Amino acid sequence: MRIITSFIGFVLAISITIFIFAPERLPAGYGFEPVPIELTVENSLAGELVERMTGKSGRNLILKNISDSAINNLTVTLRSPDRQIKHQYIAEKVPAANELTLGWTKNWSIESGDELEVMASAYYPVVWAL
Repeated sequence: MRIITSFIGFVLAISITIFIFAPERLPAGYGFEPVPIELTVENSLAGELVERMTGKSGRNLILKNISDSAINNLTVTLRSPDRQIKHQYIAEKVPAANELTLGWTKNWSIESGDELEVMASAYYPVVWAL
């Protein structure tokens, strides 16, 4: 019994050390705070032209890192209303105050009723209904 307790303590100590000193090594979706991302849905004039000419969505999603540090292992997933993955974007590192633009510029089709999930190392996921 003492060996098991020691092993559990050892694994816990390593996990806490990684969480504090190397959060980029953690898998996405585990943390104590939500991902510090601000979402803006943009309907631009160029997007409207794309929508009129192709019939596809002309909206863009602008994701901004609002923290003072870089976000590691960012995963952005766009799902349809029936929870099927439509598009996914993965970035190893997003610098502080940096913006990502996803949408018609990246051939993403964003429709009403879709869901956007953002996950990153050392943070728990955030989900938006679009």
